[in-house]
Amino acid sequence: MEAIRVLEDTYLAPLPDGRALMVGAPPEALKVLLLWEYPEPAVTVLPPDPLYANGINQASFEFLIFNHLFRMGGARDGVPYYLVCDPGQKERIESLVLDILRGPSDEWMAAHRTPASHRKQLLREMFAVSGGVAEAPLERLTRVVAFEQGRVELPGDLVIQQVGTDAVRVECCGESMQMPRRAQRRATLPLFFADVEEPVIGPRLGLQVIGSASGFTGSEWSSAFIIWINGQPLIVDGTPYLEEHLARLGVEDHHVLGYLITHAHEDHANIVGQLVNRRKVTVLTSPPIMASLTTRLAAVLGIAPADVRRLVNWVPLHPGLDEFSPPLNWYGAEIRTWYSVHTIPTLGVEFRMEEKTICLPGDTIWGRQLDPFVERRVISPRRARFVQESYSSADVVVADAGGGPIHPDPDEVRALAEQHPSQITLVTHIPEYARPYLTPAEPGKGLTLVPRTPRTPEQATALFGSPLLKDVPEQWLLALLYGGDVVDPPEEPAPVQPGAIVVLSGSLAVRQDGEETFRLERGDMFHHSLLPACRTLELRSTATWTRVLSIPEPLYQSLLTATGLRGTLQHLYRTRRWWSGIIGGEPSLDTLVVLSRLCRERSFQANAEIVRQGDTATHFYVVTAGQVEVTRSDGDTAHVLGQFGPGFFFGEIALLCEERRTATVRALTAVDTLELAGRAFLRNLMDVPHARFLISHAAEERRRRLHETIQHIRKG
Repeated sequence: MEAIRVLEDTYLAPLPDGRALMVGAPPEALKVLLLWEYPEPAVTVLPPDPLYANGINQASFEFLIFNHLFRMGGARDGVPYYLVCDPGQKERIESLVLDILRGPSDEWMAAHRTPASHRKQLLREMFAVSGGVAEAPLERLTRVVAFEQGRVELPGDLVIQQVGTDAVRVECCGESMQMPRRAQRRATLPLFFADVEEPVIGPRLGLQVIGSASGFTGSEWSSAFIIWINGQPLIVDGTPYLEEHLARLGVEDHHVLGYLITHAHEDHANIVGQLVNRRKVTVLTSPPIMASLTTRLAAVLGIAPADVRRLVNWVPLHPGLDEFSPPLNWYGAEIRTWYSVHTIPTLGVEFRMEEKTICLPGDTIWGRQLDPFVERRVISPRRARFVQESYSSADVVVADAGGGPIHPDPDEVRALAEQHPSQITLVTHIPEYARPYLTPAEPGKGLTLVPRTPRTPEQATALFGSPLLKDVPEQWLLALLYGGDVVDPPEEPAPVQPGAIVVLSGSLAVRQDGEETFRLERGDMFHHSLLPACRTLELRSTATWTRVLSIPEPLYQSLLTATGLRGTLQHLYRTRRWWSGIIGGEPSLDTLVVLSRLCRERSFQANAEIVRQGDTATHFYVVTAGQVEVTRSDGDTAHVLGQFGPGFFFGEIALLCEERRTATVRALTAVDTLELAGRAFLRNLMDVPHARFLISHAAEERRRRLHETIQHIRKG
């Protein structure tokens, strides 16, 4: 026997009886075997734990199993695939194999909140499409065997013996050989990486191909695409060594909006390295697919399913069976999904922006293949029509045309492309015989549907430097920058238009019910809903060089939902006009933002004491609604110093002079206030020179009048 080095730490042993055994199961090992025309194994010895090591999944055996069962005839001949592992791995590997061969169970889909009607239909389809595989006992397909006292005996006089901690001895038909058994390190695979001369600059809506091959295709990467949304990358599916792919394209990891997974087959969902990353990533997929991902990740990582869920931000997608899902607005693009017909739950996905659409139907049976399932009432005629027509009107279609029992016939995909000559059709999983007449989705190929408008450095700086947006993630700032339009606002008062705006240069005067009340300056964000009490609301430019970024309504609403900015903006606009009166002019935006973040809105019932004479001073107050009364006690007698309404501020004397409260302020009616902690008052509000001048002057004037009042009382 001899050991063939497949990858650096993965070895193949052709056995004397014609079988082959492999030690190690890293991603794309089968592709390397097919590329070099090596024997294809029927037995795999897994490395010791951890099964996620060196940045890759060490238990990437799905297509080794599929290859043995369906291409080499193991399922037909009743010859199972054998997986050999340590005792502590056995239960995890069995759960992984079960999900690979059967898909998510009804119970596990229910646990991920899949609607009962969807579960019933998906299970019916999975069983029907899988055919005999769904009915065959699992032990006829794959067997997981654990070492017992360091030894495994398999049929055909095959014995595998552990040697130390990092090797095994293989014995078969009187011959033996020792082979390394250790985790595969990251290796340079003999597959094509797309290279570009300059970093890829994403359009507002577009597509970039990373890989499009099936798990059985030698020398080509499996399915992964970038969908560009307002200049930012959303990864659809995933291929091994994705970090290297993105780096070669110049795509920054921290710019990735998320990972949309169409189904859990390993040639589409090999993204464990992205999910166990330096930062928590976002996964967009449906509940049944998340159920499978959770099962698989738990098995590979050796952690509980609940802990897997904590690794990612899951955005549930809710596909339709015979109609599109309601649109999800994602960074300015609409995403609609539906369930394809496949051996496991699979998504079709449509991306839309400015009436342009990109469609990825996912792996699916299609065309004439659907007819038997309609005849057997596995799927309804309506569902069949919808699956058939779901992407016929898209501008770009990335269509599976792998042929065989569970992939569309290439000739039918060709006919569809000929019926829609204006449609760009890129083909995945393409068989060799169809390459002359179908356009493959070649790695590195990029398409632009909605181009990106250049922005000046000054415009970008105005957005990125806005104190209001300083906590907004960079992906969202870039989405705003390229998802909005730079426009010149009118010089005469004009009604506020739909959507939001960000001031990039100059300023805008805001007119509420015919009266100019405040100005928006560079970095300000505004939306009409932030001033809900106005009957009429108008804006006018205060300078010819004023420019604003006009943000579409869906993108603005999506921003608020995703970032928590809604509350920040609403609080700012409820409070900003009160600080203007105290400061004696329009404060700078950075001052407004700081004061808005530091103050809180506080309400008091009628007759409540807001501050009491003699108490320690802790806060500064501004009345925003209602009436208060200020009194000074001298002995047992209280003297009214005045009654005041909105705009009145108090508490400054004691804070400035570091003394106790000099008077009592009581609510005459229900009162709303802004409350600013003493430290924030001294360090922020009093840092504004004009505010310091006015408040200090008002404090001195109040102290003088208070002294005069006390003297008058004592004389009387």
